[in-house]
Amino acid sequence: MFVSIRSRLLVLLAGLAILAAGMTAWMGYSSARAALEEQALLKLTAVRELKVRQVEDYFLSLHRQVLTLAQSSTTADALRAFDDAGAELAEADIGDGGAEDLALRLHYEREFVPRLEAGGVSVQSAAAYWPRDAVQRQLQHAYLVGNPFETGKKHLLDEAGSDSAYDQAHRLHHPVFRRLLEHFGYYDLFLIEPEEGRVIYSVYKEVDFASSLETGPYRETNFARAYREALEAGREGLEDEAFLVDFESYEPSYGAPASFLTAPVLSGGELLGVVAIQVPIDRIEDTMTSGRAWSEIGLGESGEAYLVGDDFTLRNQSRFLIEDREAYLRMISELGVADDVVDRIAVLGSSVGLQEVRTEGTLAAQAGEIGTGLYPDYRGVPVLGAYMPVDIHGVRWVAMAEIDAEEAFRPADRLRNRSAIWLGVIVLASLVLGSLLARNLTRPLVRLSATASRIAAGDLDVDVPSRRRDEIGDLAHSIDGMRQSIREQVERQEREIEALSTPLIPLGQGLVVLPLVGEMDSHRMGRLRENLVEGLHASSARIALLDLTGVSRLDPELAPGLVRAAQASRLVGARVVITGLQPELATPIADLDLNLEGLDMARTLREGIDRAFELIGPQANATSNPNSEHKR
Repeated sequence: MFVSIRSRLLVLLAGLAILAAGMTAWMGYSSARAALEEQALLKLTAVRELKVRQVEDYFLSLHRQVLTLAQSSTTADALRAFDDAGAELAEADIGDGGAEDLALRLHYEREFVPRLEAGGVSVQSAAAYWPRDAVQRQLQHAYLVGNPFETGKKHLLDEAGSDSAYDQAHRLHHPVFRRLLEHFGYYDLFLIEPEEGRVIYSVYKEVDFASSLETGPYRETNFARAYREALEAGREGLEDEAFLVDFESYEPSYGAPASFLTAPVLSGGELLGVVAIQVPIDRIEDTMTSGRAWSEIGLGESGEAYLVGDDFTLRNQSRFLIEDREAYLRMISELGVADDVVDRIAVLGSSVGLQEVRTEGTLAAQAGEIGTGLYPDYRGVPVLGAYMPVDIHGVRWVAMAEIDAEEAFRPADRLRNRSAIWLGVIVLASLVLGSLLARNLTRPLVRLSATASRIAAGDLDVDVPSRRRDEIGDLAHSIDGMRQSIREQVERQEREIEALSTPLIPLGQGLVVLPLVGEMDSHRMGRLRENLVEGLHASSARIALLDLTGVSRLDPELAPGLVRAAQASRLVGARVVITGLQPELATPIADLDLNLEGLDMARTLREGIDRAFELIGPQANATSNPNSEHKR
């Protein structure tokens, strides 16, 4: 298949432009992407370190606070007062409670259980939570059912309006602990006696108030475990130890995740009980989300920092649940999260302890690794992430800082898109410029090709354009030189051919033969006259045989020239014998009525030779004609 040089040049130039522009764009994009990735990971690492430090500082502060509470004389006095008051109630003959128990039962059935079920906790019946201890029922009736403040504000009640020792102790110590709780932002604060594990005091008065962590319905909770660890330390006399348990669903808080920090209370070596605080999850969330100001710490539109427990569930809220609840719920449902988990997240409005985060980053961090990477997050979205393990007083968490890869690489993608546009512009420009250049280069080549074709056809007078001062100009000069050389050779050959076309052949004894072959035109006729006269003069020949046997065509108009050639020969002292004149040539010549005086005619060359020898004489004939003796 023929492909023109112009097309090849165009393809070559466009290809080179595309290759150069494409490689430049790709290198620029790759460099920008790598730089953005490095920058983003450095920023995420800084955010991760900052959040870990803040969380560690917060729990260190809680640790110090709970130890300060445990070692405070106020706490010791309160434990003694509440413990004594509880013992006094236990010794008193309270009876079946009657109307008070009925009111308490209604509280469980109509308020606690429905709210617990609304929190996504499956409840078979209120009986599972019913306090079987008379002291617990009496205290819960006084401070829950009889409390004029609504749920969530029960802590505002200082006294239940009785003259009991417990009410007096509560009136004395409750305002102090309430101020502590409000000042430090605890979710709740508890005092627990060491014999039965009874929660003899709490600020907020939920259904765990006055229950036993040894035998009651909450004996299997993380609160009970934290209590037992502190109790064991207290029995060993370790008063500077505090114990933290991880967040778990806690039924007295209506299924919300709860974490507890406990410490033993000793006085003079005597174990008085355990003080506990319920860790507020909102403080952790506020720390990890920077007050929901993610963009201000470099997390942009999609970044977040979060904690993951050893069960691979969140320990603070997902940013995406906070910002778009419906989209988040729809997303996790589409990802295959169990329906009951989705329902609980929807009801609680919280993903803490529910949303599983089992990703490359969390798996690596749980294995003790500190690092960064690009991997899908719990939404299945590619993210850049920085991860590390965190140990908070024996509780193992994982700290994560992530941002969507799409956002992190957005500037590089914009550069890529702009580069693609510029690549298109460059390609278009290269095609236009390449077309112009190719045309500029090939147009003179096309003209030279046409000129070469004319030269090849025999036109040696054609003009070869050679005004360019480049390789094409050199080529034109070369072609023109070739044309001139060919013309000179042709002219030389023509001269030689012309000389051969009218050859004057000497036969000796003053006799020459001039054989003619082919067509006779005016040019050859002129050459014939010149050669004949010059040859006769040079050879001093007396007779010239002009043989027309090989002449295929003789224009009658040229016949006079033939006669003049013969007459010119006589001027140099020679005679001409014309032989081989064909009949088809003789008739037109005869019609011209030419003066043939002085011309000898013979039908054949042989007869013409014989005639020539006759004219020369017997001696010449005998000498020159080997057949003369034979004839005689």
